Amino acid sequence: MNYKLLVSNVDFLLTFKCPAECQHCSYKSGPKRTGFINPKEVSGYLNELIKMHPLKSVWVHGGEPFLYFDYLEQIIKEAKKREIPDRGVISNCFWAKNEKIAMNKLEILKKAGLMSLTFSFDYFHQKFIPWDYVKNALKSAITLSFEKVYLDSYFLESLDSYNEFNRITKDNLRKLGEIEGVTYHQMVMSLEGRGAELSEYMKKNKEIPSGKCPVPFWIDGDFQNPETIEIDSEGNVTLCPGICIGNTNIQSLTKIIQNYNVESHPVLSFIWKEGPIGLLKIANEQGFQQNQLYVNECHLCYELRKFLRSIYPYSLAPKECY
Repeated sequence: MNYKLLVSNVDFLLTFKCPAECQHCSYKSGPKRTGFINPKEVSGYLNELIKMHPLKSVWVHGGEPFLYFDYLEQIIKEAKKREIPDRGVISNCFWAKNEKIAMNKLEILKKAGLMSLTFSFDYFHQKFIPWDYVKNALKSAITLSFEKVYLDSYFLESLDSYNEFNRITKDNLRKLGEIEGVTYHQMVMSLEGRGAELSEYMKKNKEIPSGKCPVPFWIDGDFQNPETIEIDSEGNVTLCPGICIGNTNIQSLTKIIQNYNVESHPVLSFIWKEGPIGLLKIANEQGFQQNQLYVNECHLCYELRKFLRSIYPYSLAPKECY
């Protein structure tokens, strides 16, 4: 059976470069990473997607998209020109050293057509970004009357787990205070990329996790019919960090979407049918030896994918995730 994707939302990972090197980052972004998406590429992607299905949203993140501010502005303009209803950006606020700077940058983006903002604020980000920078960005965004202003905080293990990471995040949130007009999101971090190393601070299951895959919330669907795709600066079209359904440097975005079939994907086909444990048989056949316990299905999935990447390099990309 052939499933044609009806993509309603696209996220552009403008760059993997970032002034922060957060311990929980799925893409292992950081100061040493290079590369970015050119706005001309984005324009082409949007033209292809709109021909296939109307888009509801375009979001830009990374890495840190404000590092390439002019390109970020141009991408937002491209989305506005095509009247895409929701246009957003995710940032760590490294640029908001004072309210004047924050106001100036956000005014430029609002004029370009930016509607929604998500700022990151938790233990992981505040190791690198002063919390008052985030407050400057939030206040400026509210003053400028952006349609949606979110503050996302990631927690280790669970929202209620007591550990030093979560304690500091909660202390920082109290320090920041409630800001009217801001929607606060609190989420549990995924054990992928650099985040997998944090499993040492978490309780492991004695048995191998055998549940179904908890599909990433941003997909707005499932792996059979996902409504959201991510496109990164290397041309990878991904559904989950490190799980690639094609690369635009090899094949057009239109063909990638038209040809997508979860049942024929060398990795997702097993995850979709059996959950992450479905990858274990393949890994065992390739000589995988279990030398650790796993926190949950996502942790198992990542470690198995990391082992299998040499066999499926095009389906398990970008390589820096691993």
